[in-house]
Parts: sequence; structure tokens; C-alpha cells
Amino acid sequence: MSADEAALRRVLAVVFRQSLAVLDPARLVAEALPARPPDGARVRLFAAGKAAAAMARGALSRWGDRIEATLVVTVDGAPIDWTALDLRSPPVVLHAAHPVPDERSIAAAHAAIAHVHGLGPDDRLLVLISGGSSALLVLPPPGLDLEDERRVVRALLEGGAPIHDVNLVRRHLTRIKGGRLALAAAPALVQTLALSDVVGGAVHDIGSGPTVADPTTAAEARLVLARHAPAELAARLAPHLDDTPRPFPVRTEARLLAGPEDLARAAATGLSAHGFSVRIEPPEGGDAHAVVEKRLAQAAALAPGSAIVVACEPTLALPPRRGRGGRAGWVALAAMKRLPPGVALLCGASDGTDGSSAAAGAVTSLRAAGELDAGRIDAALAGYDDAAIHEAIGTAIITGPTGQNLTDLHILARVFSES
Repeated sequence: MSADEAALRRVLAVVFRQSLAVLDPARLVAEALPARPPDGARVRLFAAGKAAAAMARGALSRWGDRIEATLVVTVDGAPIDWTALDLRSPPVVLHAAHPVPDERSIAAAHAAIAHVHGLGPDDRLLVLISGGSSALLVLPPPGLDLEDERRVVRALLEGGAPIHDVNLVRRHLTRIKGGRLALAAAPALVQTLALSDVVGGAVHDIGSGPTVADPTTAAEARLVLARHAPAELAARLAPHLDDTPRPFPVRTEARLLAGPEDLARAAATGLSAHGFSVRIEPPEGGDAHAVVEKRLAQAAALAPGSAIVVACEPTLALPPRRGRGGRAGWVALAAMKRLPPGVALLCGASDGTDGSSAAAGAVTSLRAAGELDAGRIDAALAGYDDAAIHEAIGTAIITGPTGQNLTDLHILARVFSES
């Protein structure tokens, strides 16, 4: 049985990597663009997010000789490759911090606004947005500074706010998000292609929507702060919350290229190729403790040779003092000792970085725990310190930064034979 479980864990790790390869951002962008931009139009390219460099490569592979200037803003360690491209001008690449912004995030926001300024009505700004952009591009409104931005992001994330709500607040405390970057590009046509990391998200959720109209209000942002932020911080921020531009005065086109649902479908295809009978569950979020219980209930009902795939974005309310790990590894560890024999669970972050760990997540099973003491597991879960255990028992999934970001993937599967 343990050998079967070990083989099953290896298969799930392979399927996870293959799913990311299928949704290569460069290919998705290249396929979304016509062979040539309109004749006579000046074209500039701006890309931001964890997948920014890969998305930019896709655009440059199609329009590289026509794009007059390219600015890419991405995370530290993101893979970058401009080889074998016919470029009119070399891309400028800036890095900034994620998930909590730093001074580079403000510099990147100023650079972005300068980059898109000065285009005319016959010109085009091609914008490529992926998850992580919200932290990479920060420009607080007058009266607030970077530390205010950092405090509100920390408060909302540690308070367990869903990323949809975190980005809602960000869109109303900014001079660049919520469509405001598009205002700087007027009167040009602003064309946005996005990869979504938000379960159920729309284009305005991705990177807090710097180039698209925003349907939410400052009043909604106040409600989010009231639910998830300390009262003192909510009161300080309230006077600075501002409604996003409406009616939206910029000519825009926007399209989602892929999202969490596509990641789940890619994994299901990979599992089917290995002979599994696969069910795709709807994308989900919610409290990580509840997610663990749901995975365990699903595991108990799995038939031999069957699998369940779900794109999932659980939330964890984090204490100020915590260990090393992330939500994917935490869910995998919390479920490990309670999984039925013959069942494996993979929880992986598609960007390759699960929280503060060096892993993308973990793939676990009951036998993977071996003789690991239950008290050690409980202590790691309580301290949000899952990474060391996964590294010690060989359940960590190490990919390095993937240049992707389509939320987390959970896969449950049972071996074909219990014998």
C-alpha cells in the first residue's frame, strides 16, 4: 500500500507540473493577438504581475518589431527570457515585493504612469495583467503613504479577508488601480489581456484592475475594512476612500485568457491520461479549516482509480508571530494523518511559491507521515509552520517560481487497487 501511495503522489506531482505547462502564459497571449497590430498605430506594452515576463514574451513574439517601448513589472525571482525575439527596443524590467509592497512598488507605479503617458487617439496600449500586480504597483492617495498601504494589506490578509475583498479596498485607496492607469493612457485605445488568480474573479479583480472600469464603491470598501481591519486603521483610512472613475472615459478592450477553472480542467485532462476517472469541483475559497474538512469528506467517498480536482483559494487568519509555510502546505499537512489509506492529496500554488516557504505546496498521504508524531503536526499547524515538516518527510513540491499565477490547485486521488 505504501508503495502504491508513493507512486500516486509522484503521479499527482507530475500532473501538477504538466497543468502549468499547458497554460503557458506566453502561448496564451500570442494566440490571443492578431498577427500584426493596426497599421500606423504606435504600440506600447505594459505587463505586470507574477506572469508578466512570460506574458510579455508572448506579445513580443508577435508584435516585437512594432512595439516601441515595453515595461515589465514582476516579482523577484520570476523567470525572464527575451532570447530569439525580433525586438524594436529591449524591455525594461522592474521588480517589487509581494504580497506586502515595498518602496519599489511605488517606483514601479510611477514608472508605469510615465510609460503609458503621451499616446494619441490612433495609438494602442497593450496591457498584460496577472496576479500579484496589486502589490507590485502601489501609489497611495494624498495623505497616505507606503506604510499605510502595508498596514492595510497585512491587516486584511491576516484577518482572513478573501483576495476579492482585499483588492476591492485597494481599488479605492490608490492613484493607479481601479482604472486609473488607463486614464493616464487616454486618448489611446487600452487593450487588456489578463490571467486570473481570483476564484470567480472578473477582469477588475486581477491586479485590482488598473486599466478597466470598476463596478464597486467606496462604501463597499468601508464594509470590508469594518469586517477585517482593526477599528483604528479603518477609521484612519475611511476619509481617503474614493470612488473609482465613472462613467469610465477611456476606450478599453479587456479579455480574460485563463483562470482557476482552466487550471482545474488541465489537471483533469492530465489525470484522465493516467487512467483516472475525474470529477472537477467548482472553484472555491473560504476558511482553510473548512477546506480541510471538505477534502477529507471527499477523500472518504473516493472510489479506487478516481480523482477530484478543484481550483481553491483558502484563507488563513495568520498571527503576527508564525513559522514558515503557506496555505497549500498547511491544508495538506492538516489533512495528512486523517486521509484514508490509498488516497493522496496535492495542494499546490500555481506560482510556485506557497506563502513564506520555498515550495509550491505539498503532496501527502497517510503513509507519507510515517512515524511522525501527531503532537509535532499539531504544533506546526498551530504555528503555521508547515514547511519544515514537508521538507523533512519529502512531501514538499519544489518548482521554483513558475511565471504563472492561476490560484491553488487541489487534487485528491485513490490508488487503482487496494491490494
